Amino acid sequence: MAMYGNNGNGSRQSYVIIGGYPVKSIYVIIFGLLVFGLVVYFLLRFFNIGLTMHFSAFAGVLLLIANLRELMGMGYTQRGSTALLNTLVGAGLICAWLAQFFVFFWLPALLAVGVATPLVLNRSGVYAAYLTTAQQAVERVRRTLVR
Repeated sequence: MAMYGNNGNGSRQSYVIIGGYPVKSIYVIIFGLLVFGLVVYFLLRFFNIGLTMHFSAFAGVLLLIANLRELMGMGYTQRGSTALLNTLVGAGLICAWLAQFFVFFWLPALLAVGVATPLVLNRSGVYAAYLTTAQQAVERVRRTLVR
């Protein structure tokens, strides 16, 4: 009985069947080592991040949970603007925490906090402008896709 690629000549190569395809066991071992290395890397990064960053991520999750439902259902300008402000700050905190693992998350973190900053100064006016801009963007996308 001949194994794949052996034909009775030379040394035998062991194969692993994955999804019905023969794969050299060395490739499975290399893949396993890479996955193991990534897991170790992410665990080390997770434990090296200070307690302050974990606390801020937890605070961000709490802000999102507490305000996202209110934001989706609110029609009142003042309460909706507060919910939007809290949601943006929460998203910024979570993205800053994620940036400790992947540096490109700093961009949405800064963007969320940058968009939230004008809401602190003039909640109702800025909220109305944000709402109008979002409605116009949704209308443009709808027109583009419905054609």
